[in-house]
Amino acid sequence: MILITGANGYVGTHVMKTLLANGGVEPTIRAMVRSQTRFEKIRRLGSRVEPVQGDVTDPASLDAAMQGVQTVIHLAAVNRDRGAVTMERVNAQGAINVVDAAKRAGVKHIITVVGLGADASRPYPLAHTQGVGVDYLMASGIPYTVLEASVIFGEGDEFINTLAGLARIPPIMIVPGDGKSRFQPIAVQDVATCVMRSLDNPQVINARLQICGGEVITLEHIIDAVIAELGVKRVKLHMPVGLLRIAVGVMDKVLPKPPVTPSLLAQLGVDNVATNNATEKVFGVQPIRLREGIGYVRAMTLGFLIKRSLGRAEYR
Repeated sequence: MILITGANGYVGTHVMKTLLANGGVEPTIRAMVRSQTRFEKIRRLGSRVEPVQGDVTDPASLDAAMQGVQTVIHLAAVNRDRGAVTMERVNAQGAINVVDAAKRAGVKHIITVVGLGADASRPYPLAHTQGVGVDYLMASGIPYTVLEASVIFGEGDEFINTLAGLARIPPIMIVPGDGKSRFQPIAVQDVATCVMRSLDNPQVINARLQICGGEVITLEHIIDAVIAELGVKRVKLHMPVGLLRIAVGVMDKVLPKPPVTPSLLAQLGVDNVATNNATEKVFGVQPIRLREGIGYVRAMTLGFLIKRSLGRAEYR
């Protein structure tokens, strides 16, 4: 049996669909979600998926979810702090809790997806907290596969959809800093395929692998691609990150789901590219190019961005 944490999340949903489309995986996928209100969404995927309530911050619920599990795909993570749900509790301690529960249950393999550059020594909260979890997993003695992904795009994503929503505001489009930070975006379906191909693959046991797209593209060029896909004309305005930090900080305090979080803004100014991309050479995946995979942004509206920021809608 395979247990997926964060099963209701963006990557988790795509991973489940990919596993279900592949007849060679285990007959049962146990999908862990925080609330039973999500069970119906999970059940709609079919009889091979078994929903279970659990929370990575609750070790007792993890022990129950791990019973009979051979492989854990750990995807639960957050990219901002909101009340008791913090990056430290979910990304760092949550990953530690998952590893400890997996060890008690005799799990044979843990696969996890984190952001490219996850490192406990880095000053960025998301990278730091995910790095703490990765370090603990790698030192646990449980066979592991760590997949580090650059920006993930696809229908229902947050990053590209947010840019599209902001680009709907005429007549300008704000570009943080000089816009020269480099990224290597990867399609969510390619991430899901890499996860699936990590199952029963001796080559990726006890390996930390970078999975990224096939092209390196700057932040400004990502914005250009979104504007072009929308078919709008905008005057790009480069704004110092220091000034944006004030506005983003205010939004983070007052909005349930702000379009940009402080942790995201901090990392937009840092290169996020692979030094050894495993997507094609290890997993045999020919990456989808960003410009070929963002047609979904045409459905994005400013009104939807506002609703989402107010917590009244979701991208997926």
